[in-house]
Amino acid sequence: MMSLNSRNAPALDLPARYMGLSIASLALAVFSAPWTLPLMQGQFNGFRLLALVHLMTLGFIGSMIIGASYQLVPVALQVPLSSVTLGRMSFPFYLGGLVLFLTGLLREWLPGLAIGGFLLGIAFVLYIVVIARTFLRSSHKDAVAWHIALASVLSGTGMVLGVMLAFNKGNGFLAGRLLDVLAAHIIVMLVGWVTITYTGVAYRLVGMFTLAEKHVSERQAWIALGLFGGGTILLALRFMPGLPAMVGWFGAAMILGGGVLFSLQLRRMYRKRMRRTFDIHMPFAIASAAMLLLAAGSLFAGLVLGTSPANPLWVAIGWLVIFGMVSTAIQGFFYKISTFLVWLKRYAPVAGTQPVPKLEEMYSRTLGMTGFWLWTAAIAGGWLALVLEQPWLPLVGLLLVAGALCFVFNVVNIARHWMPSMRSLLAVAIHPGTGVRA
Repeated sequence: MMSLNSRNAPALDLPARYMGLSIASLALAVFSAPWTLPLMQGQFNGFRLLALVHLMTLGFIGSMIIGASYQLVPVALQVPLSSVTLGRMSFPFYLGGLVLFLTGLLREWLPGLAIGGFLLGIAFVLYIVVIARTFLRSSHKDAVAWHIALASVLSGTGMVLGVMLAFNKGNGFLAGRLLDVLAAHIIVMLVGWVTITYTGVAYRLVGMFTLAEKHVSERQAWIALGLFGGGTILLALRFMPGLPAMVGWFGAAMILGGGVLFSLQLRRMYRKRMRRTFDIHMPFAIASAAMLLLAAGSLFAGLVLGTSPANPLWVAIGWLVIFGMVSTAIQGFFYKISTFLVWLKRYAPVAGTQPVPKLEEMYSRTLGMTGFWLWTAAIAGGWLALVLEQPWLPLVGLLLVAGALCFVFNVVNIARHWMPSMRSLLAVAIHPGTGVRA
């Protein structure tokens, strides 16, 4: 079984800085949700709504994808990362760009929007260069590797479209093409980058977690990749050059087909898994796959029925992908990835010489499952509220806060194993007179 760590993996600080930014972005987005989610029932291009969306897509999801890619790509391709230095250089550009971009949206400050978009563009270029060079140096290019490679290329395409939209806020040069470019940007980023990365990584991670790697069908994975990639391109072409509506129907059908094949692969791995005990990532992954199918099916139905761009269905689909499919999967996978990497750094050197915890003992399973049910209830409630245009989103936001608190509390528990001095600092803060030493 391929491990999450190998001699090819970079130092833990490279993925950790992106993952830390991701968790911080999730906390900021979710803990403000009771007040910000109602924005989703207003104007779809409002500055504050765009800030919330990009806090989730670039802050939470994008940061996690980049951090996980830096850790997993060299392991999957069986070669060292082409440049750890460039990977580290990308982070300040990404962080600075994200802060300026979000500030520009919140304050309707166009210079901040433009400069932030430019810095994010530099970070994406560095990320794509590192991943592409690593990919080209490897002789081990399976379906998972090509998922990551194609997703990286499409992320650059989506970033270009995003920069065009950012500059359009200042001079309106897109004019009547604004909605077309916006639709292409959303499709390329959410399907081309996020969904293709998620499904490719899931093949590898679920296979490792369940000891069912041999049951992943390479042929089906290739077909699903072709369907996702082809569907993304067709849908983008439908909107950018203004091709006939039927082109979009075929594109959406391909994306739905890719989701079905991916879900069947997931089902096969779980049915044939060698590790038969319950695993914390499983309910998150299964719920995430169900949300993928619902979102893809809704996309196909909306396009075939010629649903108006102002219809709340489109916002509901974005909700399912961003807050549902991807955010749910990230939480489940994070429990496994973070505990393994922290255990490897903190306890592997002393294993056998002193007692060390099991991976599942580094967090609370009860708290994790409570968070799962609260989070999925919030996603279902938010979907219904958006589709039926009901004023439930503040309550949905409270459910998200409760679910995220469970997750964040477990993240802190895991981090305390990586930095044991945190226990001492917390103890001194609570009992200043104890004299606890780090």
